[in-house]
Amino acid sequence: MRLGFPRPSLSTFAPILSHANPGQPTTCSSKYLTPPKPQTPLFLRPPTHSVTLSDLRKWKNWAKILTSSVGSNFIDADNGPDTTLLHRELNWLIEDALENPKPLLTQLGNDCDDEGTVVNLRAELGGLYELWKQRIEERRPFQYVVGCEHWRDLVLSVEEGILIPRPETELIVDLVADLVKGDNGELREGLWADLGTGSGALGIGIGRVLGTCGRVIGTDLSPDAVAVAAYNVQRYNLRDKIEIKLGSWFEPLKDVKGQLVGLVSNPPYTEQPYKWTTS
Repeated sequence: MRLGFPRPSLSTFAPILSHANPGQPTTCSSKYLTPPKPQTPLFLRPPTHSVTLSDLRKWKNWAKILTSSVGSNFIDADNGPDTTLLHRELNWLIEDALENPKPLLTQLGNDCDDEGTVVNLRAELGGLYELWKQRIEERRPFQYVVGCEHWRDLVLSVEEGILIPRPETELIVDLVADLVKGDNGELREGLWADLGTGSGALGIGIGRVLGTCGRVIGTDLSPDAVAVAAYNVQRYNLRDKIEIKLGSWFEPLKDVKGQLVGLVSNPPYTEQPYKWTTS
């Protein structure tokens, strides 16, 4: 599994796991907009761009030199990724960009006489130059570069404005799985809520461990997050089990008041304290 990068240690919000009735919805309101269309992750784009294998090898050699130039700068600055991880990410980028990566990865590492060999890419070669410059020179998170994150056994779409699912968030799904495993049916077949769903990771993970009648509602204040979460739900054919709603915290849950059997949330880190209010 591709691991996310270290995140700040300051966490005002702790993950929430509850199977009690959440009570009254908040009085906050939000404007319900038509969600924007999410970006397609690199590995799902059509391989419509052709390039010679030798030109792709030149790009890879350039990218390796640029990566090695980082040295310990990122680590010294803020404990960022070292060159070993960056080189690994470079290989992941190549895998996502190539139509048939397995037979070509070995050839890319060899200096063969293959100038005439043409390969298909999911992005223009110039685009790959730009993407890797963003990763190294602008320190754009790798998951945003390729448009996805590997989380549990899922590959979830992510983009700027949507937080990258953290590996430790998987523990919440494990806790829910343990709860429903020993349940007589209420938790396994009931209605759960995921507040601040983001990419939909928690909602999708929980939806897959519930019974045939179990359902999840994910809420988020961000239209971009709602669009991305709905996209991820659709990719895993879970639209009959998981619903994504736009709104702040409990607000979109007014119509299911008193029906929830479980509630989860792993909100973003924030430097400012937040006061939960219900009325």
